[in-house]
Amino acid sequence: MSKLLDQASPIPLYKQLTYILKKKIMNEEWPVGSLTPTELELINEYKVSRTTVREAVTALVNEGLLEKKQGKGTIVIWSKVEERLGKLTGLTEELIERGINHSAKLISADFKTDLYYEISRLALSEKAKVFVIHRIRLADEGPIAYEKSCWPEEIGKMLSSEDLNTASFYHVLEDKHGIFLKEANETIHAVNATPYEAELLGVSPGEALLERRRVTYDVLGNPIEYTRTKYRSDKYAYKVHLERN
Repeated sequence: MSKLLDQASPIPLYKQLTYILKKKIMNEEWPVGSLTPTELELINEYKVSRTTVREAVTALVNEGLLEKKQGKGTIVIWSKVEERLGKLTGLTEELIERGINHSAKLISADFKTDLYYEISRLALSEKAKVFVIHRIRLADEGPIAYEKSCWPEEIGKMLSSEDLNTASFYHVLEDKHGIFLKEANETIHAVNATPYEAELLGVSPGEALLERRRVTYDVLGNPIEYTRTKYRSDKYAYKVHLERN
């Protein structure tokens, strides 16, 4: 495949180059911890200006994929957050376990009715209220996921008094209210980002996302959470260990 960029394309050259270099990182052609080629090497390889190379590299630095080290060069620092299937944890717990700075940005939190699908997943009566929380989840200050979590009204009242920008829902329920979680059923889908989701997550409309749908049960077997979380596929992955009997 030709490494020359498409000069006739309406897509700016630096964005074309950013995409190419990002794929090298995602595919681990440039491993974490390695030095990237120098500016001059990239200029010669892709037949572009120094300005184009600098804009592309800066874009990847801003995405948290590269880091410029004085006297050393530019280093690949990206790594995906990996979750091991089979372990019931929240995203906050996953990030803490890996030493990643985490936070959330609350979009909305409301009690709603007429959410028939969510009500059915939570095994509630038809007229029940559901507490719905929309948040953007951040890892090292960058967006990693768009989360919609749904809770029965009683639990929603417990959560609504918390700072939903910082709260770990599982910790709040277990540590403050004695509601202990036992298990969850989960499905994983590949979906495409809507324009709204793309804007929230800092990706292009139509870009591939990983969607996780989870129903969580307490120790009495009651469903207490239905959550749909859409993850940036360049920043999140599932890790599965399989054995052949």
